[in-house]
Amino acid sequence: MDILASPIGVLIILVIVTIAAFVYEPAKYVGVWREIATRYETDRRPVSVAFPGEKVSLGVFEFAHIDAGLDDEGFWMLYDGPAEKKAPDCVLVPWDCIRFKQAEEKRHNFQIRLKSPLDFYVSPELGEALQRRSQSMPTQQQS
Repeated sequence: MDILASPIGVLIILVIVTIAAFVYEPAKYVGVWREIATRYETDRRPVSVAFPGEKVSLGVFEFAHIDAGLDDEGFWMLYDGPAEKKAPDCVLVPWDCIRFKQAEEKRHNFQIRLKSPLDFYVSPELGEALQRRSQSMPTQQQS
């Protein structure tokens, strides 16, 4: 145990703590879903799901499998996995809370209005439908 008290031992401990700090990833994904649920969770369900089994990326690294529906009320997301991630069963984001950012070849980028706008990425098919619907709905002014 004398090695832990030596300068080399202290250096080893600092290296281990530094590596752990870079490798550790807090449960941001759960927090994102928690923030979305606080504002947009609903116990209702969409009439139809036009995009089953969609992979939606939230933020930079996180993704979820959802069934997506679009109607006059907004963008419906029914959580479909992965099971270990805690998320609300269903959220309804109104059209005036979704903003189109850009279209790329393999994904389309949108933002959801939250405390800090949340970027999310969807497939081109869902992205085109979301873009058409969000831009065709009249914008509502919020106070």
